[in-house]
Amino acid sequence: MSDNSAIEVLHLSKSYGEKLAVDDVTFAVRRGELFGFMGHNGAGKTTTIRTLLGLLRPTGGGARVLGHDVVTESLAIRRVAGYLPGEYALPKDMSARDFLRYIGAMFGHSGSALEKRITALLEQFDLGDVADSRLGTFSSGMTQKVGLAQALINEPRVLLLDEPTAGLDPIGRHDTLALIRRLAIESGVTVLFSTHILSDIERVCERVAILHHGRLLAYGDLADLKRANGAHQMDDLYLALVTAAT
Repeated sequence: MSDNSAIEVLHLSKSYGEKLAVDDVTFAVRRGELFGFMGHNGAGKTTTIRTLLGLLRPTGGGARVLGHDVVTESLAIRRVAGYLPGEYALPKDMSARDFLRYIGAMFGHSGSALEKRITALLEQFDLGDVADSRLGTFSSGMTQKVGLAQALINEPRVLLLDEPTAGLDPIGRHDTLALIRRLAIESGVTVLFSTHILSDIERVCERVAILHHGRLLAYGDLADLKRANGAHQMDDLYLALVTAAT
């Protein structure tokens, strides 16, 4: 694995019976990078992310996260990675503070160190005033902030975000993207940002991997990919790549 790579995916494949969800995918994410992982719903993004976390076993190929093999060292990966699932339901009757305390305990944290971490995250995400309110009263944007906070409770070095802006209104999307960008810049954490929203990738990512029906259509510097395909906007690039692949 390259010393500069936080995530390395090599000829990764994953099948569910006869259905090939991920087909011979190869890409790498640099340390400290905010990397765009783009594709339509069902393209194979979630399957790839869950494989990176060791939650799924690859059918072929492999991957490493911070040097840890996804098959043989999945527990080590989950100690250093934060994860925001695409479909994420919070316990409505629990407060934000109690929920973060519960997640922290799952990582083996407790006492004053955990309480300080929780308070810092609540303030970082502008949730201090509602820290003891029931999660069932939160807006979708506030709920997503809690989701991001729980992904950071263990102070991860790699953050895997699966569709973090899906379902948010324009203000919620803007705020979430700003938070993600700030995390990458200020914390130095490596972020794999998975989404089907083309404009979100264009706003925050310089390098991307683009999936379509489980196959990698393109990977590299976004500006270079646009130039090579005669595209000015992200949607132009995506349409050109999909058209060429069909």
